[in-house]
Amino acid sequence: MTVPFLIRELCRDDAANLGAALVLHDAAHALEAAWLDGYPLPRLWDSAADIAASPLNILAGYDEAMQLCALLACGRADDGGLDIVRLLVAPARLGEGWAGRLLTAALAGETAATAGSAQANCAALRCYHKAGFVRVRDFAAADGLALTMLRWQRDDSELLLTLDAGGWVKEAERLPSPNCDSYPQPEVPLLVIHNISLPPYRYGGDGVAQLFGNSLDPAADPYYATIAHLRVSAHFFIRRDGSLLQFVSTRRRAWHAGVSQWRGHERCNDFALGIELEGCDFEPFCHAQYRTLAALARLLQRECGIRAITGHQHIAPGRKTDPGPYFDWPRLAAAVGRALPEN
Repeated sequence: MTVPFLIRELCRDDAANLGAALVLHDAAHALEAAWLDGYPLPRLWDSAADIAASPLNILAGYDEAMQLCALLACGRADDGGLDIVRLLVAPARLGEGWAGRLLTAALAGETAATAGSAQANCAALRCYHKAGFVRVRDFAAADGLALTMLRWQRDDSELLLTLDAGGWVKEAERLPSPNCDSYPQPEVPLLVIHNISLPPYRYGGDGVAQLFGNSLDPAADPYYATIAHLRVSAHFFIRRDGSLLQFVSTRRRAWHAGVSQWRGHERCNDFALGIELEGCDFEPFCHAQYRTLAALARLLQRECGIRAITGHQHIAPGRKTDPGPYFDWPRLAAAVGRALPEN
C-alpha cells in the first residue's frame, strides 16, 4: 500500500534531515515575517546544530516521496499541558492539510494544549481554530506586536443524542440522500464503521456530502472524475471536529457496505447501519470524533437494536481497509461495553 504521508518525530541523527528542517524553518519564517509586514520575528533555530540540540519535541510531516513538508515544535506548559511553540509549513505545501495533521498527532492523548500566534497570521489562527483551539486572550508584545493566546481543552463530557420517530438524530445536521431504499427485513443488528475523505486525505470540505447527494462535480478535483458516477451513501458522517451529519434515516437502507459478508450472511447493507468517520488509514482520528461516535453507537444500540459493531475491513477483507490501523477499537469498546470489533 502506498503511504501518502507520514507523521513522526524528527530524526536528529541525520544531517540531511536536519538540513531540510532548517531550510523549511527559514522559508516558513520568511513568509510569516512578510505577512507581518517585515516584523523582525524571532527565529526558533539559527542552524542545524540548534535543531539537533533543541530541548523541544519536534514532529515532522513527510509526503509519499519522504520530502519534509511541515514541523511542529512543542514543550510542556507550567500546568503540564502541551505548549505548541511553533508550527511551520513549507510555503509550497500550504493548503495541503499539513498543519492539521501535525496538530492531530500532537494532541493525541493530551488533555490540554496552548498555542500563541500573531493576530495578523490569519493562516495559523484558522488552523488552530479548525483543530478546536479557542482564543483565550489578546495582548501585545513589548514592541507592540499584537498577539493571541489560544487554548485547546479535551471535552470528556457525555454527549446526549436522541432519535426521533422517523429515524433521524435530532442533534445531527440532516442532509437526506436519495441513495437509499427499504430494508428487506425488519432487524438491523449490525453497525459498520468506515472512514472517508474527499478529496483523499483532505478534511473539512463538502465533498462527502456532495458524493452522498449525487452532486459531486467531476471537474472540481481529478479524483472526483473517477467517483462522481457512484450512487452511495451512509447513514452518518462524523467530521474531525465531532460534528454529526445524517444522510439516511435509520429506518432506511443506505448503500455503504458493497460486496460484503458477516457471520455467513452476505450483502451487509441489508441488515446494517453505516457510520463514516472523516479520516483515512494513515493517521489517528480525533478525540471529538470518538466522543460523538461513542454517543451515537450507544444510541443505536439502545434504539435500533444494534447487537454487533465491526469495521468495513472486517466485512470486506482484501477489498476494503477502513477504518484502518489507527482506529482505536479498545476505546470504542470501553464506551459501548462490549469487545470490539465483532467478526
